[in-house]
Amino acid sequence: MLLRDDSDTIAALSTSPGECGIAIIRISGKNALGVADRVFRTAAGGKPSELPSHSLNYGWVVEASGQAVDEAMLGIMKAPRSYTREDVVEINCHGGVISSRRILDLLLQNGCRPAEPGEFTKRAFLNGRIDLSQAEAVMDVIGARTEAALRSGVMHLKGGLSARIMPLRAELMDLLAGLEAAIDFPEEEAYGGVTENAPACLEKAIEGIRFLIETSRCGIPLSEGASVAICGRPNTGKSSLLNALLKRERSIVTHIAGTTRDTVEEDTDIKGIPVRLIDTAGIKEPQDAAERKAVLRSRRYMDFADAVLLLFDGGRKLEADDRSLIRRLSRKKNVLAVVNKCDLRLRAETGLLEKAFGEYVSVSAKKGLNLGLLEEKIAGRIFKGRAPEGGEVFISSRRHLELLRRTERHLCAAGASFIDGLSPELTAQDIKDALAGMDSILGLDFSGDVLKRIFGRFCIGK
Repeated sequence: MLLRDDSDTIAALSTSPGECGIAIIRISGKNALGVADRVFRTAAGGKPSELPSHSLNYGWVVEASGQAVDEAMLGIMKAPRSYTREDVVEINCHGGVISSRRILDLLLQNGCRPAEPGEFTKRAFLNGRIDLSQAEAVMDVIGARTEAALRSGVMHLKGGLSARIMPLRAELMDLLAGLEAAIDFPEEEAYGGVTENAPACLEKAIEGIRFLIETSRCGIPLSEGASVAICGRPNTGKSSLLNALLKRERSIVTHIAGTTRDTVEEDTDIKGIPVRLIDTAGIKEPQDAAERKAVLRSRRYMDFADAVLLLFDGGRKLEADDRSLIRRLSRKKNVLAVVNKCDLRLRAETGLLEKAFGEYVSVSAKKGLNLGLLEEKIAGRIFKGRAPEGGEVFISSRRHLELLRRTERHLCAAGASFIDGLSPELTAQDIKDALAGMDSILGLDFSGDVLKRIFGRFCIGK
């Protein structure tokens, strides 16, 4: 475990650098108030260290000579009622590049050191204000690209994942304590009931962990986003569909087949999922080197996208290129057949599409018909059939997902040990390994390398 150094006082610009209305420079540490005493003069005349906690005070940032650097408001948050559980001071000054840089330099000259990326949040974790899953959620909130992703991040920030894991952990700890007592004192009949209750306890824990793993089908796309490739033969309306889903004209649309020769990519929000839509070149038998490269690129996106919209022209019968794509993609579960131009007389053999893909969606990209239904189906393909529920905690971190899978494996191994009548020592070890996975998520057990990897992706000042 890493030990915090109380003698270290850190400072950083917490707002974006550059010209803005207000810049906030944050200080945290044992000497934060002492530094504030040296660089800030309140209009009322008192020292910052003598001011009440959670107060905002008007005054001036000054050099040792008394020369004013900037007019500012000084926020005081005394330990332990602060973000880091240390004394925290925040200087709210004018948002000029020079003024904020000069103030930060002044703080460094008066005993602060520059904060590392994420160091304020790391201190909040090390000082016990939040657990590690909540600390990671800070960046989920900051980096959220949709309202659904923001809600998911806030649930983690409020301790939603911890609330799910801690009861399971407590029961496993009780089970482990009983098992180890039975191992150490086999003659004591009082511990005999432990082995009788163990299978039910393990099964409950396994179900709880599997439920959390299942939520990653929603949580990972909300956090990381998803790619959706719009594919099909030329002139089926792929570019029109891209424009319709974006609700603005992005791709050039003409009646000439093959207008799109290169991919066009744009980000949008589909049912709360940050989605990158990819308009690909029409897939057909290439006639020259340029077409060959365009088709190869389209097929590559078709193979690696999280979801594929396979577009057909509903106003025409299926052509050879359509049928070739159907044969190639019919077994892929992330493919959604989309019949465009539903405002025209239907000529495409939709029965073949139902047989190959189980369903299809009829839309009119030109007139905007059925786009809401299409978006629901796209979300279903990305979420792999699992609809998110309001207020639910999602696993949105691949680190958490891997640790939960490891925990599940050890719990299953522990359960198998009971069924097979193996040594209770083996069962106890598997339970310990399962608990280690849970503890790594919550930060009850961690290494310096893990913290460096987690907080290294934070911005400086957070």
